Amino acid sequence: MPPSGRHGVLLPLWLLLAAMLLGGGRSQANDAPVVPLPPVDGVDENFFTRIRLAALGDPQDLTEPLLPDDVAPPGQPRQENEPPGRKLPPGAKPGPLQQLIFTATELPRLGNNGLGLATLETSLTIGMPAPTIDSPLLITPGFGWTFVDETSGPMDPGLPATLYESWIQARWMRKVGDRLGVDLAVAPGWYSDFVNDTAQAFRITGHGFGAWEATEDVRVVAGVIYLDRYDVNLLPAGGLLWTPSDDRRFELLFPRPRLAWRVQETDRAAQWVYLAGEFGGNQWAVRRDSGADDIVVYHDYRLLAGWERRPADLGVSWRLETGWITGRLVEYYVTDTADYRPSDTFLIRVGVWY
Repeated sequence: MPPSGRHGVLLPLWLLLAAMLLGGGRSQANDAPVVPLPPVDGVDENFFTRIRLAALGDPQDLTEPLLPDDVAPPGQPRQENEPPGRKLPPGAKPGPLQQLIFTATELPRLGNNGLGLATLETSLTIGMPAPTIDSPLLITPGFGWTFVDETSGPMDPGLPATLYESWIQARWMRKVGDRLGVDLAVAPGWYSDFVNDTAQAFRITGHGFGAWEATEDVRVVAGVIYLDRYDVNLLPAGGLLWTPSDDRRFELLFPRPRLAWRVQETDRAAQWVYLAGEFGGNQWAVRRDSGADDIVVYHDYRLLAGWERRPADLGVSWRLETGWITGRLVEYYVTDTADYRPSDTFLIRVGVWY
């Protein structure tokens, strides 16, 4: 008579367990020990777990970008850099899309001789294993809007109400030996009011840097930034990156020095404060009210203080900056127009990136 109920279920299980135990005893008695196979190198690695991106990296490691992208003044497409002092830079995000950045900058118009500028900028970074995984190619398209708030009357600088900048940057990095690295980038772009559609609006910017790791905490950097601008065509850049501790990072670099201190760190995020200097400005092709096509260049000098939060899991990051703007100048290079020097103002900038 076949078993029924709870015993009918448990009896086959007990028989199966006994057979497994007896079989295991015979294997231990008769079979040789099993030697595990060696692990397969790189089985869990691919390009996107090995690459170190310009948008995410820290120049502590020569496989990383050699300079924080903030070194490049406006007019050279910029990306965000890793929080200062991080010794072990994180890996890239899965997939080709590596970073999306949004930045808003406000320079309010102060006084009768003021000039207000509000800039919105967005970009994304795509990583490709070209020509090799160890020498990646980073593609960063971006677009920006600059809204002009100017005075009326004889002090009117004659700028269009809206200026635009669009670019696509190709960046390549390579480590040469144990201590030397190179970082090269080129970025063709279109900078205009979208009314002047002549070749004057087309510019090619770029940079070339070399970095030598003198010690574990000091890196010597030298290179040039090519702005393709009438006022500043080629800008030398370089200096020292010094990280005396994990809580301090001193970027003694021209044209954007920065001194940073970590004020808080938890399992979720690190908080940093910093002081920085910056050479600001840009160049656009515009059409004047008279109908003549012209080239306008704006530049200024900035002293900034900032607060930055970077999460430990490479999630959403943010940065808040403020500071004083001086040495402002608007120049026209085609028509016979007098230079315009707006009054000093202050800056508020918010950046969010993922």
